[in-house]
Amino acid sequence: MTDLTNIANFFPSSFLNNPNRPLGLGEEFSLCESGNMVFHWADFFETCDVIKTRMVEDEMLKLDFESRERGLQKLADIPVWIKTSSKVHQSNMYEIYEKFIMNQAQFIGGIDPFGPQDISFISGTGPFKNMAIAECFNQATYKDFVLVNLLKGKLPRRDFRIRLKSKVLMEHGDDLQGATLINLEQLTTSGLLLSLDSDSFLRTPSFRGRVRLILDTKCLSDSIGKGLSELSSHLSQYAFNLLYSSKKEDGIELNMSDVHVESSFDFLKNKKVYLFISYHTLKKSSPESARVLEEFVGYSKTLARDHYGLQVSRSA
Repeated sequence: MTDLTNIANFFPSSFLNNPNRPLGLGEEFSLCESGNMVFHWADFFETCDVIKTRMVEDEMLKLDFESRERGLQKLADIPVWIKTSSKVHQSNMYEIYEKFIMNQAQFIGGIDPFGPQDISFISGTGPFKNMAIAECFNQATYKDFVLVNLLKGKLPRRDFRIRLKSKVLMEHGDDLQGATLINLEQLTTSGLLLSLDSDSFLRTPSFRGRVRLILDTKCLSDSIGKGLSELSSHLSQYAFNLLYSSKKEDGIELNMSDVHVESSFDFLKNKKVYLFISYHTLKKSSPESARVLEEFVGYSKTLARDHYGLQVSRSA
């Protein structure tokens, strides 16, 4: 009998780390020597167009795309049964990925993909394992699904963003005496994305009111105007604490009512709460910090355009 606790067994080997698979579509470039601040072509609509155009003549990119697409098609051969109080829904892993990524609002039978469900990969009569549908996803497969469908024009392309691996302090509670380290996930053209464990968020009522986010934006201010190599070297001194500060003067006070909150599973099967804070919101408390963040993202966009050969002026 198949072990339902090892979900990786249900995926073709091409979805896992295969050293023989072309990595052309996996290309990203680092803005920091440690790799803790990176840009991937899929995170900007202009570079998506560049990659799509290059695939016509670049055999490696074309083969990589076709390999990923064939791997995804095999998902249709993996049956899934989801038991609810009213019926057992039969589907397959391709449809599960497709419904989740492309149209969560109309998931199969109105099922909540984040809530516990009875799921079987064996038959409509079980055995069933109680788990969230989102826990069935494999990180590499999920990424392939997004990359392939971006290039096929089936997913909306996004404005520029940078991905980070860093932690910053958020103070909360009476007189802002409590402090929690939260993850800094992305810098986008319109704001920053942070995350923390959902249990921590739910167990801390003081996250609902006034909070103070502490950010050291000086390292970014000093980065603007540097070439990619110089920038990477400069940021390497902050490699494992990008934007981290514990100084009160770096604090940005916010009302959580101005923060967009959303929950999701990550690929370690943990439930996270994502906090999106717009630059417009940041400007209310710290216009200078918001200005630096916006300028750095704009400058990074220029570096990305240069890297991919897009002929755009420095002022764009």
